[in-house]
Amino acid sequence: MKRSLAIAGALLATGATAHAQSSVTLYGVADAGIEYLNHVPNAAKQSSSLVRMTSGNIAGSRWGLRGVEDLGGGLKGVFLLEGGMVLDSGMAAQGGRLFGRRAYVGLDTPYGQVTMGRHHNLTFDLIIGFDPMYFAPKYSSYSHDTWLAGRTDNAVKYTGKFGGLTASALYSFGVDSTIANGSEVPGNSRVGREMSAGFSYDMGKFRVAGVFDQLNGTSAATAGRTERRYVASAAADFGPVSAYLGYRRLVSQILTSMTRTDLFWTGATYNFNQAFALTGAVYKTNDRTSAKDPMSLVMSADYRFSKRTDAYLTASYTLNKGGSALGANGYDGSVIAGANQFGAVIGLRHNF
Repeated sequence: MKRSLAIAGALLATGATAHAQSSVTLYGVADAGIEYLNHVPNAAKQSSSLVRMTSGNIAGSRWGLRGVEDLGGGLKGVFLLEGGMVLDSGMAAQGGRLFGRRAYVGLDTPYGQVTMGRHHNLTFDLIIGFDPMYFAPKYSSYSHDTWLAGRTDNAVKYTGKFGGLTASALYSFGVDSTIANGSEVPGNSRVGREMSAGFSYDMGKFRVAGVFDQLNGTSAATAGRTERRYVASAAADFGPVSAYLGYRRLVSQILTSMTRTDLFWTGATYNFNQAFALTGAVYKTNDRTSAKDPMSLVMSADYRFSKRTDAYLTASYTLNKGGSALGANGYDGSVIAGANQFGAVIGLRHNF
C-alpha cells in the first residue's frame, strides 16, 4: 500500500509561504518466482537443466521514495530515490548501489520537467509501453538488448507533455560512475557521454513513439567512437486486444569491428476480463555482420487477484541460428552456443 505523508509547508521550514505543500510517497514492487531452463552449461560445459528461484521476473523488485513540493505559480520541486532488491537473497540489485534504479532531483514547470541525477534512458521511458512484455527483466526485448531498459548516471533530462505528445531529451556527462573512465574524465568530455532525444504520441486507440540514442566509448581510445540506436514503435487497442510493433537498429563502432544489428518485435495482449490476460510476442535479431540471428517466442499468462497482487506464468523458446548464444534471459552465458533454449517462470508480484 502506498503511504503518502502530506505535510503543510509551514511545518517543513520556518518562514515557508502559505501555498507551499509537500508530499513524500513510499512505493515498491516485490516480484519473485521459480524458473526452469534447459541447455544450460554445467561446470564441465555440458548441457544440463536448471531450476532456481529468481527475483524481478516480469517487473524488477524495488522500493522507492518520491517527493514533490508545490512552490506556487505552477512550479514544483521534485525528487525520486529508487533502489532495486533481490528477493531470493535480500541483497541490493544494480551492483549493490543504494539507489541503483533511479536517483534525481529537479523542477516541474508548466512547460515540462527538468531533472538531474541517475535516470532511466529514453528508450525505457518512451518505448516500454510498446513492448508486449513491457521490457520484463525475463523474456522480452530486454533479453535481446539490455540497453533498451538502461540507466544513465550524471544525466540531465527534460520531459514535456503537450496534449497527446510527450517530448524528451537527455544528456549525460558520463554514463557509468562505477567503471574506469565511465564518468566525467578531465580533458575529454566525450568519454562515456550520452545524448538522446525522443517522442511519443497518444491518439487514444493508436500510439507511436521514436527514440534516437548515442553513446560514446568509455576509454580515451574509444571516446571518439559511438554506439547509436534508432527505435520506432507503434501500438493499437481494439477492444480487449492490444497489438504492438517495434524496431530497433544498432550501429556500434566502439569495438574493433563494426556492429550492425536489427531487432524486430511484435505481439498482442488479450484481456479476457479484468482479472486475466494472455500475451504472445516474437522478438527477432538480425546481425548484419554475422550469421548469428536469434529469435525468441514468448507466451505469458497473468491473473490479478487485486489491483496490487497478481500471479503469472511466462514461457520462452529461443532459437539460436548461426551459433548464436542468446539465452531466454539474454547473453548471460546461460545457454550452450548454437543450442535452442526453453525457459519458464511462475511467480507472484505485489505492488505497494
